[in-house]
Amino acid sequence: MNCKAYLLDANIVINVWNKYPNLLDTIENKECIDFKISEDIAGELSVKEFVQFNNDFVLSNKFLKLLGHMIYNDNSSFDNELLQSDFIKYEQNNKIYFNNGDKISINDYSLINICERNKDYILVTDDKKLIRNAKIILDSSRALSFKEFLNDLKQLNILL
Repeated sequence: MNCKAYLLDANIVINVWNKYPNLLDTIENKECIDFKISEDIAGELSVKEFVQFNNDFVLSNKFLKLLGHMIYNDNSSFDNELLQSDFIKYEQNNKIYFNNGDKISINDYSLINICERNKDYILVTDDKKLIRNAKIILDSSRALSFKEFLNDLKQLNILL
């Protein structure tokens, strides 16, 4: 079996939590398959995952389970020279503009960058602009929608 590592966007984590609440636990218990979330995505998710416990607010258990899968991406290395390429036009307002007219944030581009640096990561997102641009920059098989992700897990006998 081929080993796979999925880099999940926030919308994917939320979809999994809502539709397949045990899926991340199942993936975690399988050999040769893993999932990752970037520090930026963890930050986005943490805002939504505070629950009240004994008059205090704490992070939910499902969020805490993600922490062992969190990876760090140093966005400070993004500078104008790095971001200028055939595909990318960078603007100082922290938006990245692609030649096909799509506009994505620096956080979204950092997901693509993580996959560029880690050739075994497959980006999973339902953000149409992000996935379209990831398929341009990465090999198209390394950028999946939620539906494609589920189909991939079915082929690996992770999801029945």
